Amino acid sequence: MNESFEASTVVSFAFWVASVITIATAVLVVTVKDVFKAAVFLAGSFIGVSAIFFLLNAEFVGVVQILVYVGAVSILIAFSVMMISDVSRGSQPTRARYASVTISALVVAAIAITAYNTDWTQNEDLTNPDAIAGLSGQFVEEELESGDGRVRDAANLETAPDQVVQTGVLGDSTGTIGGLLLREFVLPFETVGLVIVAALIGGLAIMRPRRSEPETRGGG
Repeated sequence: MNESFEASTVVSFAFWVASVITIATAVLVVTVKDVFKAAVFLAGSFIGVSAIFFLLNAEFVGVVQILVYVGAVSILIAFSVMMISDVSRGSQPTRARYASVTISALVVAAIAITAYNTDWTQNEDLTNPDAIAGLSGQFVEEELESGDGRVRDAANLETAPDQVVQTGVLGDSTGTIGGLLLREFVLPFETVGLVIVAALIGGLAIMRPRRSEPETRGGG
């Protein structure tokens, strides 16, 4: 058995373990009645997602997942949970639970259909040297007459002094992702900041005292 097969087998096994943990903890978040346990399972689900990102060679996204979701969102919710006097009965069913289940099922179905109908290409199937260099080698960016850019393999190319040789996305994704976020995906990047706002609103909603039962007037 060669080393590449052993490595891919270990990575595949770790991926499925992380996926099972992520899905199981996510289900427990919405099923347990203890709000504190739900917050702990939520943090576990976020950590599982970050582990999947690391296995996919997306270290930058994995670190951001830990910093934003585990370090900010989960901690904020945990502090909100600590303000609740009746933690064990804090997570009660609501009237919108059927709508939530329906919407969640539709989203899962859409993701499953998209993943099934997508023609996925593995790295081992790539034959274009420029594409391989853009993923795991050394490449330079060239601008075409149409204004579009393309990636060229730097190994078999005489680079000009003003050209910058970059490392493939799978080799060092931080610079590539950072450049894309600040140049082409500024609006989605700023929209991610709303996650913290949503977590803050959710924390305040958890801390909000419940309406007291109307006092019974009169006798008996």
